[in-house]
Amino acid sequence: MPIRARGDDGGDAVKVLWKESQVHPEVPDATYKRFLRYPPARPLEGPLAENAAWAREWYASYGRPWSAGVQVEGIWSERLKGHIPEGKAVVLVAASAGPEAEAEAARRWEADEPDRYFFLHCFGAAVVDELLATARRRLGAKEHRCPGYLGWAVEENISLRNVLNDVDALAGPLDVLTTGMLQPKLSQIAVCGTALNFLKS
Repeated sequence: MPIRARGDDGGDAVKVLWKESQVHPEVPDATYKRFLRYPPARPLEGPLAENAAWAREWYASYGRPWSAGVQVEGIWSERLKGHIPEGKAVVLVAASAGPEAEAEAARRWEADEPDRYFFLHCFGAAVVDELLATARRRLGAKEHRCPGYLGWAVEENISLRNVLNDVDALAGPLDVLTTGMLQPKLSQIAVCGTALNFLKS
């Protein structure tokens, strides 16, 4: 049965589809290089390869990624359908690399290690991207949309985070500032569209 979410609009039917933590995604080199803004066909060498490998190893040992997905119905479904490119069912997805990478990257910056800061921050961003890609594959969705892009106000993160929190769907820490920016920064809330029969399969 759907879980009732308490929200600004008096509540909607919200069904928690998954809530997972400590499931480390396999981040392809091409994805990592995209966040490093490095040519995908060019191999990382020397100090670049060393920093990239260090970031992967550090995150494998200390990172705590998580993701969650909820199907929304009623008022929230109608409100969000304008932001999805396809599908009849509306699924709200949250993904985070966790606060650990962000905190360690900040420590590296303070220690005057900008390369370590940059590579770890980029790897954390790649983790979030891969968590969202995994969610899309899971839902059979081709793409997702996030507040802050394509004319969608970033402040919408406040309401979306409340929907997730109201049904205890958050598998890790996630706060939102009054500006709509998420904390930890290496986090995203997204909307996907998927076929109803896909959810039932």
